[in-house]
Amino acid sequence: MLSGVLSSATAPTTMAYIGDSTPEKERGGGMGMLGAAGGVGTIFGPALGGFLAGESLSLPFFIAAGLSALSLLLAWLFLPESLPKRNRQKFENEKGILDIRLWMQTIRSPIGVLFFLTFISTCGLMIFAGVFGLYALERFGYGPQAVGVMMMVLGLVSAVAQGVLAGPLTKRWGDEAVIKVSFLAAVLGFGLMLLSDSYSTILLATAFFGFSTALQIPALTSLTSRLATVPQGIAMGLSNSFISLGRIVGPVLGGYVFDINLLFPYVSGAVIMSFGFAVSLFALRGVPMHLQEQKHFT
Repeated sequence: MLSGVLSSATAPTTMAYIGDSTPEKERGGGMGMLGAAGGVGTIFGPALGGFLAGESLSLPFFIAAGLSALSLLLAWLFLPESLPKRNRQKFENEKGILDIRLWMQTIRSPIGVLFFLTFISTCGLMIFAGVFGLYALERFGYGPQAVGVMMMVLGLVSAVAQGVLAGPLTKRWGDEAVIKVSFLAAVLGFGLMLLSDSYSTILLATAFFGFSTALQIPALTSLTSRLATVPQGIAMGLSNSFISLGRIVGPVLGGYVFDINLLFPYVSGAVIMSFGFAVSLFALRGVPMHLQEQKHFT
């Protein structure tokens, strides 16, 4: 709990930094690179932790502490401030920093639907990944090694898609189009998983699903950054909160319906992503020009 509280500002602040430092057309690529870096970390982190735990159960935590200290040192020495003091928003009192009414107004603003779509996207992804090991074991009899390879494929495809393709695709077609298509592709990914009946087809379905969902969060985050009428730190913090909420609800929902029927998690995931596609289809009909010109503050 202490680790979560103390590190909770890392992700939204990083997103806000990218929002301040990149032109609007390149923001999707910046968010994609951030997601790719996180994806690579989720691949190598557990592998390194498992290897180190063979030597000592406490060693991975000491190594993680050292990596955190290294990150702090690198940021201190090489990371310049993204927003000059003259451009920062001034708060008259402390209420301006912790203003619940401002948060609620932000959620009810035009970017509120993007928070909701971010939650749906994360929830669907966590349903897919949260019960994948149980699903592969119960339906096909695959053990930890086979499941580990599939999860590695999911991580690798996501990292490549975010790091290499998110930028060009969002720059060419726009964040709105990428969001809509990726939700539809995620629905197809869930369907392919239900239809898969061999190891190779499961790998292909996993890769397809990973590719589709990898593009969602960078595009949603980029569009949230562009449309935000509040400081970037607040917008990105709220966006990350909805990501965290999806990470909570997704596994719980997936585990609950799995106890009813092992196919239900992927059926419910397809339904959730279909709802996300419908919402994006009607809610994202183009970006108003006055919002495109909105200036951002951290």
